[in-house]
Amino acid sequence: MVKNIVFDIGNVILNFDYKKFLDKYTTNKQEQEMLEKYVINSPEWTEYALIDTGYIKREDAIKIVQDRTNHLYDELIERFWNTYNDYAYIDNNVLDLIKKLKNNGYNIYLLSNSNPYTYNYIKNSELFNIVDGYVLSFIEHQVKPYESIYKTLINKYNITPEESIFIDDNIRNVEGANKLGFIGLKVDPDNYNSIVESLRKVNIR
Repeated sequence: MVKNIVFDIGNVILNFDYKKFLDKYTTNKQEQEMLEKYVINSPEWTEYALIDTGYIKREDAIKIVQDRTNHLYDELIERFWNTYNDYAYIDNNVLDLIKKLKNNGYNIYLLSNSNPYTYNYIKNSELFNIVDGYVLSFIEHQVKPYESIYKTLINKYNITPEESIFIDDNIRNVEGANKLGFIGLKVDPDNYNSIVESLRKVNIR
């Protein structure tokens, strides 16, 4: 019997499609490609999640990437990294769904690769007040899909994985949860309907 539902935050609760707002920073395609390659997919951000694990600060990452790009785009890199959260927003439909699930008796937890800057951006929202607990990568110095962060959640809240659904938009993270016994659901990024349909398939309404 399912007792717990664990949500990722980014692109599940917090909508963040960077491709939709790159032109807010520059309409130059070469510069947009630079931001995607050297910032978003950098080791500091996505590839090795050095900021999300809390091992380096954003200011350090900016300097590293500026060096890596031979200081050709210094202002653009700094401006993007310092303000991209302005274009992210919490999906209120997902918040309402979480409230409904709690009212139906499920425990709700968050398990997210997240950095302190995004956390500070959303910490005053309803989200952290309505869930039963959360594990964030920058606090634990652990990231999905490695098993240590799932075990941190399990041990911190005495969760039985076989009684828990895990929802994420990244298939590797879902597979990591499945290995430990969670019922993993891969959902489409920034898509409330995908979450609802995925839960229906496991008889959660």
